[in-house]
Amino acid sequence: MELLWLPFSLATILFYGLGQVFAKETRTDSPSSNLLLILGLNMLILWSVYWIVFREPGSYGTSAWLQAIAGAALSGFAYVTYYESLKHGKISVVGTIAGAYAPWTVVLALIFLGEQMSLGEGTGVVLVVASMLIFTYPNGNNGAVRTERLGIAFAICSLFLWGTSAAVAKGAIDEIGNTNFIGVYAVVVPAIWLIYWVVTAKAKFSMPKSNRWILQLSMIFLAAGGITYYTAIQNGPVSIVAPITNLYPIVTIAAAKMRLKEMLSTRQIVALVLLFASVPLFSF
Repeated sequence: MELLWLPFSLATILFYGLGQVFAKETRTDSPSSNLLLILGLNMLILWSVYWIVFREPGSYGTSAWLQAIAGAALSGFAYVTYYESLKHGKISVVGTIAGAYAPWTVVLALIFLGEQMSLGEGTGVVLVVASMLIFTYPNGNNGAVRTERLGIAFAICSLFLWGTSAAVAKGAIDEIGNTNFIGVYAVVVPAIWLIYWVVTAKAKFSMPKSNRWILQLSMIFLAAGGITYYTAIQNGPVSIVAPITNLYPIVTIAAAKMRLKEMLSTRQIVALVLLFASVPLFSF
């Protein structure tokens, strides 16, 4: 199969991974809705510019646009439930749960989108998912307080919302192209986050007082990652792209450990070996 999706997937892993690193460094007591509002503003500007420059003119049916709106809205709500999960649970637990959406996307793509996998590609997907779970799964709770059930419930919602969003987005992108889908996303998702901000923060905005340029850099990386992600989806099967791009936590954790001069654990080294072993399988 053609591997045009691969460089865009790798770019997505890099952008999302580094974006999360910088986001962690600027974490403050500001409400999550404020951070989503900032990210939404960056997406509105950057993605709108991308759509204007690269838009694909054409006549598309109403159902295709509605599918695009649905795919974007599902992703927007996934972010909301994810940030709600962080309020009630440990990020090491709820983050791992929410980030494990790739298998659900694979199931939907194989059943509803008619995508197919060779034995090599299927084995590669299994290795990728396994490496992601091994790399990011927490090392016990070290006697900490048990994660709230509400946090887990929100994380599970994010899992299914993100997984479903990727499959729905693929169907829409096949109809209207990734550029037009990005244009829809740039309007729909920031609108959802704006409503979330008004409801939860009572329309009160507070900007972090320190590391503002790092915060803005993280938002740019995350916005750029979204563009490369949907470009990868247009050029390859979402049943493969979703698991591959889902590996961005490896970049986040590895970069954070390098900055802190920490060593990778044996478990994480095993995960990296599985990841490297999976790459050649996607060419079979």
